[in-house]
Amino acid sequence: MELLKNQPIDLIVSDQRMPRMTGVELFEHIREEYPDIIRIILTGYSDIQAVIGAINKGKVYHYAAKPWDGDELKNILDRALEAYTLKQLNRRLVEENMELLLRAERQEKANILSQFELLKSQINPHFLFNSMNILAALIPQDKALAVEFTNRFSKVYRKLLELREQPLIELEQELDFAESYLFLQKMRFADSLHVETEVPETVRQQCLPPFTLQILLENAVKHNIVSAAQPLHIRIAVAPDGRLEVRNNLQRRGTPAESTGLGLDILKTRYQLITTEPVEFVQTEGDFTVRLPLIEAG
Repeated sequence: MELLKNQPIDLIVSDQRMPRMTGVELFEHIREEYPDIIRIILTGYSDIQAVIGAINKGKVYHYAAKPWDGDELKNILDRALEAYTLKQLNRRLVEENMELLLRAERQEKANILSQFELLKSQINPHFLFNSMNILAALIPQDKALAVEFTNRFSKVYRKLLELREQPLIELEQELDFAESYLFLQKMRFADSLHVETEVPETVRQQCLPPFTLQILLENAVKHNIVSAAQPLHIRIAVAPDGRLEVRNNLQRRGTPAESTGLGLDILKTRYQLITTEPVEFVQTEGDFTVRLPLIEAG
């Protein structure tokens, strides 16, 4: 028992008949603290009750009667160690499988929450009301622009339905979707909303979770003043370290916008399930910046 405290042991062979304690009683003690150790009893008695006791109490792997053959005993020990190794391997596989299932469950939960936030932000009454008002005003004034607005509006919803199940999409697709979303927002805010995009072609095939930019753009518009006197500036660019940066000037609303506060947390969780590289949120007196790792395709 002292040895077991100080070093790992895979298999124990014990005589059944010993002073103060039988082999089965020894194994009962061992099994309580070290249930995985393979246990083998050696005995010169063939009493069936002793065999039953060894199996029921000590949960022995094998009951070897004396006299034993050396080669046969070696084979028993080899098979026992193989069984131990397989048991440990099976346990690791079960643990790894459970971890994969948990990761998949967390990913699914994060995706569902993300989809909920996206749908809520896109289908909330204010967004629809503003979009319909803009469209109603455009139809008599500029029919071509009204058609373009309708096309962009439908594209936003179509992409929302098409891409919401995918864990990753190419940055090129994400920028295209963000452009349609920004078109709708610019129709509402006109020159009060300035968005600058500087993303080289060399990184546009890299990936990120779908609607990442839309979440960040929505967050910037929702929580900051956007007016002719205080225009909102948003810049989407790639930093020297290869991360995607989304930065906006900070001009908080006097009355906070209605929000669950889950958007950025969900985005961070989605990234944690895909990569070990962190999402960074940096706030200064004048700016709010989000730095996102880009993920290689495949």
